[in-house]
Amino acid sequence: MVAVRVWRPGWVAVDMAVDVAVGVVAAFATAHGSWDSVAGWLPHMVIVPLALGQGLLLLARRRAPMAVLAGTTLLGVFMLAVGYPNGSSIFAPCCAAYALAMHGRYAGGAELAGTLRSAAAVLAAAIALAVASLAPGARGNPGAWGSFTLGALVAASGVLGYALRTRRDYVAELRDRAARLEAEEGERAARAVVDERLRIARELHDVIGHSISLIAIQSEAAARSARSDPDAVPAYLSRISAASRQALAEMRGVLAVLRPDAEAELSPQPGLEQLGELVASLRAGGLETQLEAEPMHLPPGIALAVYRIVQESLTNVLKHAGADAKTSVTIIRSAGTVLVSVHDDGAGPKGQASSTAHGIVGMRERAAAYGGTLRTGARPGGGFEVEASIPLPEQEAP
Repeated sequence: MVAVRVWRPGWVAVDMAVDVAVGVVAAFATAHGSWDSVAGWLPHMVIVPLALGQGLLLLARRRAPMAVLAGTTLLGVFMLAVGYPNGSSIFAPCCAAYALAMHGRYAGGAELAGTLRSAAAVLAAAIALAVASLAPGARGNPGAWGSFTLGALVAASGVLGYALRTRRDYVAELRDRAARLEAEEGERAARAVVDERLRIARELHDVIGHSISLIAIQSEAAARSARSDPDAVPAYLSRISAASRQALAEMRGVLAVLRPDAEAELSPQPGLEQLGELVASLRAGGLETQLEAEPMHLPPGIALAVYRIVQESLTNVLKHAGADAKTSVTIIRSAGTVLVSVHDDGAGPKGQASSTAHGIVGMRERAAAYGGTLRTGARPGGGFEVEASIPLPEQEAP
């Protein structure tokens, strides 16, 4: 960030006022000719208060630039008309014209109107000083060209001030824009971090929730078989081991994004092809599940969303309906939309299922990410149902 020094009225203004006063007096004292050229009715030393008056007026050039230009112009016109040197008479008006163009403030955002008023004031000052230099009592006769030069110097001072003001405002606007872009970039990065955390939390919930529920069912079945059918226990333990390893592998894949130094596994995300394995693992755990899925090709993102919705729905069946419930999973395509239905005939959740539960929220967000909807609730004949509708992109629609 570049530090910008802001000039404020203070010692700088005092120094400038003193410089103007001294310059005016020095210019008059060293001018060619004699003091007799000054109007006879005017004391010679009046140059000192006049010069100081112009210098003191410049102290307020930032607070009231229009008034300062008017005051210095009137004094300059008087000094030129009575015979004081041209250069010493217009130096303060030039400074005032520059200050008006550089520091003039316009209320209500009327930048154009204020600029026009400032330009008109500078032009009027330039014309007044040029005409005053042609007065009968003026020192010498600069002629038309010399009078034009005096006015042009005042106008040029205003143009210089306007050019520097425009550049200053342009640089300030660029810095403001850069600051806004930096702030917006920070907000976008923060939102991206939050979205990524939500995605990771959603994936972990789906993976861990399903695996833990499956392990719990297999453990209960193994405990029941320990006495009645000991030979079946190793099979249950094998399924528990396989589910645990699969959950760990998927969890490592999800968490790999949190470690920049870790190489994420490039295994494909689950989709419709893996639904058979998912249902088979549940059947092995004792959950009677029927899968009906039409062969179809889906974009990877939608396929993953369908898989996770089915996985979370079946996990909820294990949690709330129990392994004795009969479950049916149906996935069809209709009118450019994928319809996912998961029904069970179990007891369902105790009381009304909360729409803010993490699993339901995750499924709803997955469907909404692709413009779809999700509906959950108790079935009229008993049990629970989850129905999702996800529209397909136009190129994927039949």
